[in-house]
Amino acid sequence: MEEIRSLIADVPAVWRDLDHLKQAFVVLKAIADFTFCGLTPLLFGKTHMTLRTVTLMPLVALCFVSSDAAMFFALSKAAERTQIWIGLLLVLYSLVFFWWAQYTMKTFSGLTAAFSDDAPTFLITSGPWAFVRNPLYSAYLASLLAGFIVTSSSNHPDHGHAFLVSHAGGIALSALLVVFSIYYSAIREEEAKFDSSKLRSKYEAYKKKVWRFLPLGDVFGR
Repeated sequence: MEEIRSLIADVPAVWRDLDHLKQAFVVLKAIADFTFCGLTPLLFGKTHMTLRTVTLMPLVALCFVSSDAAMFFALSKAAERTQIWIGLLLVLYSLVFFWWAQYTMKTFSGLTAAFSDDAPTFLITSGPWAFVRNPLYSAYLASLLAGFIVTSSSNHPDHGHAFLVSHAGGIALSALLVVFSIYYSAIREEEAKFDSSKLRSKYEAYKKKVWRFLPLGDVFGR
């Protein structure tokens, strides 16, 4: 608890150490991650949730929080402007695809959370789903990837919170890998449900045209 109080007390000083570009990145990423962790649970049906849904989604939120905390305290010494610009583009991508997906989902009802045990009754191929098969997962991972990119060169034990700053890149990478493994497992299960449903042929055709995480289908001719 003492370490947490110390971190909170240091927030204003750390914020003042950031230049305007880094401050803009922190604000935008905080908005994105708060939206993803706070709003997402409210958007999906809860009638088919399983024990894994209830246990793994809080773990995902913890990964976002730990990655963001490490990033914030390391950012003043960890990132070049190029890294920040790349991070900003990734966070903007994540927000655009997240809200675009929400707008598209307004015309569909019955979407359920990750690891739910329901069978698919429809296939969305419009909106961001026309570019990437899993736009929401893609958005979440893009934000975590941004956090890793801006902390990947962190190695400054002279900071007041030496462990957090020196290991910020490792913390951000660990969070990214943990969340990726959870989402990848969820996606594999969702794909298996399509393969055993009446939508199998449509989904197989869709898979051949659209990538799982990256909106690169047209680029590589898929």
